[in-house]
Amino acid sequence: MSEKETIAMLRQSSQWAFETIFNKYSGELYIYCLQFTKSREKAKDIVHDVFIRLWLNRDKLKDVDSLRPLLFQMSKRQLINAFRSNVNSPVFEQYVEQKDYRRSETCSNIEYEEFVSLLHRCLEKLPKQQRVIVSKSKLENLSPSEISKELNISIQTVRNQLSQGLKEIRKLLSNSLMCFVLLFIK
Repeated sequence: MSEKETIAMLRQSSQWAFETIFNKYSGELYIYCLQFTKSREKAKDIVHDVFIRLWLNRDKLKDVDSLRPLLFQMSKRQLINAFRSNVNSPVFEQYVEQKDYRRSETCSNIEYEEFVSLLHRCLEKLPKQQRVIVSKSKLENLSPSEISKELNISIQTVRNQLSQGLKEIRKLLSNSLMCFVLLFIK
């Protein structure tokens, strides 16, 4: 059966068609997401979210020959949303877009490591309390109330320091992004 026929069956709510498409593309999407997230759990979550969205919007699918471009576009959007929620910075969107443009495995690993290194250098430039709060919030995924209790400071102080710290990181990353782009885009 052709993929076009499988898509037509999916539009008619065929569970078999959905499973066929999932089995065909989930592994490739997982590898794609894993290279950005560097987390098996997050990559799995993104792939599952993509397929949930596909199922929920199956009746809106156009008459296409392949779902591959759509699934990768959906994955890319989910990755950008995940990075935004973690660091709250549009710089990550530019990073994902740039990395998607160049998919060489060796270069991708170097780019990712350089970006992570750049992010850590930006964190080191923050005052100690801001650095600790931003790290706990965005890297350890703690809520402001959990950070407040752990550091024995008010929730409002946590929110203020988090806001100021993220603003400073965005500024530092934006200033450094041009150097980053010049180094890694040919």
